[in-house]
Amino acid sequence: MLALERAGYIMEQLQKKKVVLVKDLSSEMDVSEETIRKDLERLEKKGSLSRVHGGAYLKEGYGNEATFAVRGQIYRQEKEALAIACMDLIRENESIILDCSTTALHIARALAASGKKCTVLTNSLEACTVLAGNPAIRLIAVGGEYRADTASFGGSAVIETLKQYRADKAVISSAGISLESGITDYTEEEAGIRRQMMAQSRETVFVADSTKIGRSALYVAGAWEKIGCLVTQKPFPAEQREFYDALEQAGIPVVFCRREKGKQNARKGDQNGETRGACQREEAGAGNGQESL
Repeated sequence: MLALERAGYIMEQLQKKKVVLVKDLSSEMDVSEETIRKDLERLEKKGSLSRVHGGAYLKEGYGNEATFAVRGQIYRQEKEALAIACMDLIRENESIILDCSTTALHIARALAASGKKCTVLTNSLEACTVLAGNPAIRLIAVGGEYRADTASFGGSAVIETLKQYRADKAVISSAGISLESGITDYTEEEAGIRRQMMAQSRETVFVADSTKIGRSALYVAGAWEKIGCLVTQKPFPAEQREFYDALEQAGIPVVFCRREKGKQNARKGDQNGETRGACQREEAGAGNGQESL
């Protein structure tokens, strides 16, 4: 199949499905995934689509942010593996803040299946649906104005509500994290909400597939030094070695979700796969009108 024919097929599928995956296109057109990536890159330069991790989608708004439904179809298996890895970092009876990312939705599903007793605060309607009615979960929905594009609640009400709590961990994801820009997001509102989630937690666990490492978006949610642990699905690519070294020098553990003999592999950890320092809590208690969960 010629490049022009492939481009036509890709656009036809996008019109039908709104999102395409590299692995599916590779199989359907019997070409390599690298060829598909180059096709998508050319189409993006023409303004025909926007690329995301593992695929592409039709632009229907501004910027480069995909809708929640579209993002939910990208890197699904990788996000499931990341979510399972996070279970080793969440202890019984801890309080957890989850954001509205599709990664957080997978974490909510893994947490519900784990049977762990936890308190979960989230502004994600999808995560609330997964956790509602689970006898092991104390669920606190952080409400505000509903946004269909992210299937979550936003606005100043979310930030003000978050200020009333002090959680053990914020388990979040975002558009990217890098040495130069820190934790970044596509919208000012999302960056502000994640910034507050980190501020209201004793520790931040940042969860990201490897394509988000070294990636930057427009709005800064916080410095990378703010995180207490990074969970990713495979070792850093060579071009991000400087960031990896910076994390190591700062004493920030990196947990990889790749399995080895049923245990999680960690950059800093004991033989049982538990990361030293990944679950440390601040000694300072809640105060100033905050509820300590």
